Parts: sequence; structure tokens; C-alpha cells
Amino acid sequence: MKLVQFWRNGAPALGLQTEAGIVDAAAEATRRGTTAPADMEEAILLGAEGAEGVEQLLDPLTRDPVCLLPPEAVRLAPVVTEPGRILCIGLNYRQHARECDLPLPPAPVLFNKFHNALAAHGEEVALPADYKEYDYEAELVAVIGKPARDVPQERALDYVFGYTCGNDLSTRDLQFARGGQWLLSKTFDGFAPIGPCLVPAGELDPTRLDISSRVNGEVRQSSNTSDMIFPLAQIIADLSHHFTLLPGDLIFTGTPQGVMQGYPADRKQWLKAGDRVDVTIQGIGTLTNTFR
Repeated sequence: MKLVQFWRNGAPALGLQTEAGIVDAAAEATRRGTTAPADMEEAILLGAEGAEGVEQLLDPLTRDPVCLLPPEAVRLAPVVTEPGRILCIGLNYRQHARECDLPLPPAPVLFNKFHNALAAHGEEVALPADYKEYDYEAELVAVIGKPARDVPQERALDYVFGYTCGNDLSTRDLQFARGGQWLLSKTFDGFAPIGPCLVPAGELDPTRLDISSRVNGEVRQSSNTSDMIFPLAQIIADLSHHFTLLPGDLIFTGTPQGVMQGYPADRKQWLKAGDRVDVTIQGIGTLTNTFR
């Protein structure tokens, strides 16, 4: 199952991505004399009572639906529009650490983004003229489904509602020129695209997913989540040991090798207006954004 959000009258609405189009979950449920979550936030809260209940509720709506929307007629919203927090893990792939000539960190390195950084699949993102070194970072993003505090690693994935693709866009000349501005350089408006859909947690193994990025069709990153230094379960256990994770929190789990920051100086090609970045993760799909 692939869940999406689309804009309807200025508010996010829940949709189900199918080969025939996007099922308007609320409209299709009404037609069948039942109910469905109005948006992803409601779906996540319902999932906190048992994620399998959400799938059991929504899966029938994908069978012979009538309330179908053609993808070209829909403006997608970020798959989560009101996360409590956007948490990001830095330097979490072995090959990425090597390309940056950095030692492996002893524990997950945490930074964050803010709501203004969210962008949807297909959305155009502005690159402010103040800086020039704009970089892409393909990432698996986990969406927390229920409160998690001090959970053991072996049970940590039980607290995930679903997975989506993310692009941790970064402004390298701000990140490093002003003494390590990780947060400021990564939370410009639109610098956290997520999408195109959310796949329920039980349908994917986050430890063995192919992940890649392409810039204007050229492959830049190609790896697998098995190269993570800290797998998602360890990240959740570590974070929840320090504070409570809440439903709707997003965790960007780090990026593999191939980002422009790791290229030799004479081969760096920073993102510019007119470029297109595609982030693809096995079992989820492709998140696409262009730049102006």
C-alpha cells in the first residue's frame, strides 16, 4: 500500500496511490458508507492504536474504486505536513564517511530541520542567490507512529508507522564557512522534500533497501541501506533514550556516498536553477524536485 497526501481546498487530504490513479480516501469511504482518516495525521494517530488497523481500513478502498483522481490533476502535499520534529542523522553511511575523509562517529550524530523546510514530490525549490554550493542527499525517512521512550533496539521498529524518500538539501558554503552551521545550512524553505508516498512499516525492511539519486538523469548516488553505520532500530533506541519520540516525527536516516561535497574540487557541480533531482528507494518509488 502506498499512501499520499494531496491538497484539497488548501488542506491536506489522504489518498491511496494505485496503478489506476489516486483514490480519494475520504470520498471513496463515504461512497461505501464507511469512514477513513481525513489526512495522514489522522492515519498516524489511528495507527498508534495498531498500524494493521489502518491498512485493514484502507486496503478495501483500493479495490474497484470509483473516486479516482488522475495523477496529473492532483497537487501532492508532503506525505506528512505537521511533524512534531524533523530529526536528521549526519554521517551515517560508511562509504560516505570515507569519501569525506572522516572517522566513523561513535554514536548517531543528530541535527534537525524545521517545518518550513518541507516540500512535496514535484515541488520546485528555490535556491537563494546568497550562496552557491547547493548539494543533494538521498535519504530513507522513517515516520514515527506511536510514542517511544527508552525503547530497546530489538523492539524499536515497532514504533515506525511508515517510510518515505527524502532529500536532505544542504548549503555547503554556509554549512562550513561559518563554523559548522549544520542546522542553518539545511533548513532553508523547501530543503526537506519528502515523498512521493508513504509505505506502511510492515511492508519494508529498512536495513536492505537500494537507495540512489540522479541529477538531470545522471546517477550520483547508488547504495543500499545495509551500509548504514547505525541502523534505524539503533537510531530510534538511542534517540528515545534521551527524549520521547512522538507520532508524526520524521527521522532522516543519513545519506550514502556520492554527494557533491565528497567530489574532488575540480569535479564539483553544485545544484543550480533548472536542475532536477530524483531520489529513488526500493519499494517506495522516486521523489522528484526541480530548482529555481
